[in-house]
Amino acid sequence: MIKIKLFFALLLISGLIISGCSKDENPVNQDNTYVLESILKGYTDNVVIATYLDLKNKTLALQNACDSIMNDPTQSNLNAAAEAWKAARQPWESSEGFLFGPVSYLGKDPSMDTWPLDEGQLNNVIESDFELSPDFVRNGLGESLRGYHALEYLLFENGQPRDVSALNERRREYLLSVSVVLAEDAEIVYDAWISGFGDEFKNAGNTGSRYSSQTQAVFEIIDAMSAIADEVGNGKIGTPFGTSNTSEVESQFSWNSLIDFSNNIRSIRNAYLGEYGTETSGVGLDEFIKSKDEELNSKVLNEIDATITAINAIPAPFRNNLNANLQIQAAIDACNILFATLHNDVRAVVTD
Repeated sequence: MIKIKLFFALLLISGLIISGCSKDENPVNQDNTYVLESILKGYTDNVVIATYLDLKNKTLALQNACDSIMNDPTQSNLNAAAEAWKAARQPWESSEGFLFGPVSYLGKDPSMDTWPLDEGQLNNVIESDFELSPDFVRNGLGESLRGYHALEYLLFENGQPRDVSALNERRREYLLSVSVVLAEDAEIVYDAWISGFGDEFKNAGNTGSRYSSQTQAVFEIIDAMSAIADEVGNGKIGTPFGTSNTSEVESQFSWNSLIDFSNNIRSIRNAYLGEYGTETSGVGLDEFIKSKDEELNSKVLNEIDATITAINAIPAPFRNNLNANLQIQAAIDACNILFATLHNDVRAVVTD
């Protein structure tokens, strides 16, 4: 089963009129053009490209760590690879607030992050006579046998790094090849944004952009934030909670699930503020919303923080606590409240 992505009719709506603002200038320009350009430029450079650069660098570091296990299968090297997996996981989950553009139309989201993992088939592949090369992983295997969760399965057991003795030569070969393809995918997405799509997004409404207007591009930002709030609440948390099926828990082998979910919500904050953590900062939607409705801006920021707090209140590991009804329902409710605010209230202000 491929990772659930919930999309709504809201993705099909267009033709909205939007105003924006600059952190350094009058919040509303007479023709609105500079404001929208600033939001799109800040979002592209300081959120998306900054996140994908971090992803590119950390997946390459993960590949190098897996290469060390291949050449020198010690427990120390396996432990280091497990830590590198967690480090590389952070920018990916922090990118899920903008799962559009190259990561979507090039099919890199399912290639990198499909779950549940098909453990039985993965083991069959490892025990087969196939050459476990990067080319085989890239072109010969389905999405449920590659990416983050194939690596996670090989590196972790019960939330801890596996004993290195569990990784025979075939498993180490598979580990390395999957890590090579994951790093390639991350580089492809980054390169696509810096070599063409990023300019299209920043120049929405101009010739050569697939976006017919700047409004349509800003609307994409809001849609993406709304979609991940819904997915975290009703998909990532809600689905395994409803079925009590641990195989449906994302990142169940590493016990990294709650960190993943929190980083998904942080991706909304980054997109809204026009920044990537403390590393980059630019013009964001927040300044425009604040200029129109200061109370709503505070509401959005408070709900983001409240959602992260509710997620972190779920007992860890998530896979072992699917019966924590009160905490889990509170987290689902917080995600849904945030979704409604973004989808309804922020949209209403933006469309004025």
